[in-house]
Amino acid sequence: MRRPSSRALAAGSALAVLALSAAPSRAGRAAAPAGPPAPSPLALARIAVVERRVEVSPGAGRWQAAVEGAPLRVGEALRTGPEAVARLELPWMSLTIGPSGALRVPDANVLAVSLEAGRVVVEAPGRDALKLLTTEAEVRGRGRAVVRRAGAATAVSCLAGRFFVASAGGVVTLAAGQGTVARAGRPLAPAAPLPPRPPAEGLWPGRDPFYVTAGAPLELRWTGEAAAYSVEVLPVADDVVLLQRDAARSPIVVALPWEGAFRWRVSARDARGLEGPASDDGLVAVELTRPD
Repeated sequence: MRRPSSRALAAGSALAVLALSAAPSRAGRAAAPAGPPAPSPLALARIAVVERRVEVSPGAGRWQAAVEGAPLRVGEALRTGPEAVARLELPWMSLTIGPSGALRVPDANVLAVSLEAGRVVVEAPGRDALKLLTTEAEVRGRGRAVVRRAGAATAVSCLAGRFFVASAGGVVTLAAGQGTVARAGRPLAPAAPLPPRPPAEGLWPGRDPFYVTAGAPLELRWTGEAAAYSVEVLPVADDVVLLQRDAARSPIVVALPWEGAFRWRVSARDARGLEGPASDDGLVAVELTRPD
């Protein structure tokens, strides 16, 4: 595992969508013409971040460890362990998959990503995002949204921009600050307000950095009465999530294995599964050895 400061996380490093093809090889004069080789799968996205146990499957139930910088191809699946995070980058958007997540790139005529379980953050500031499919809904739009699939329900929370959620029960348009829930066999819920952000004054560590040794337990605290919460840890220098945890209440204890300067934030989730905007950032400085 490398420290975040050594990661190549530039936005321009996202893998372009490539249609790979190969020309048939020439056969010898005395040999029968060779048939065309099997077409190479389409490389849809670049696996930009792998934290903890993340696996990729080309199919047939075979799983292997995901590698940072490798492509995720059409027909492949990706899953994350109970404490893992993965980030997929395309030229115009990214997907951050939280713990215990599972998604697949269907081998279909229309490029899309199928979310089977877990929480995904969709970020597409300049163009419409790749279509995100679940059993209950189809999600598309531009901006930033959190899509969470649990059981037979898909909760979509629009944090910025505008997203459209379609299901058998109709279509709902979400503006920033709104969400909806699609459930199997039920009408699509109308757009509803998202939970408010947790107050800055309740965060600890807050704006004054707290120093901790790498790998040591770190307690993160906040105030609020929401049904549940989502906690994220990111480097100070960029917006790439390296750790994400769900929590029923404050506090939560984590361990940061990397050296450097980090920020953390928390967002509230209501009983419907809708997630609100994140709190202000709290600051953490991680050192290899604790100063005297």
